[in-house]
Amino acid sequence: MTARPLTKETIIDRHVLAFDPSDKRNGSLYLGEPLEADSGLHLATELAALRSAGLWSTEPEKQVPDAHRAAYREQLTLVEAIVYRNAGGDFLIARFDHAKFPSDAARWAEWVAFFDARHTRA
Repeated sequence: MTARPLTKETIIDRHVLAFDPSDKRNGSLYLGEPLEADSGLHLATELAALRSAGLWSTEPEKQVPDAHRAAYREQLTLVEAIVYRNAGGDFLIARFDHAKFPSDAARWAEWVAFFDARHTRA
């Protein structure tokens, strides 16, 4: 995953992007797994850990549908993305901004600290 530059387009078009539909502090924050490679991430386990840390709501996650990727590319502005590597592959977390769903800098910092404590940056 790190061979390609991380742009808004590569993140949106080349990843399965999970998001929290209920916690407004998680607005425009995404957990991304590559479409064409294994991430080595067990999503249910990771989300359970985020919930235990108070960083994800109890609602089921949602994913950006393929049919909406073009709208996401048009409406989101990439703020930051971090790639993590584990034995099974790479995954990322991404912070975007959107007019209706602005990201929360403090919550992003909590996400970064959470993932930095659990995974190695690529």
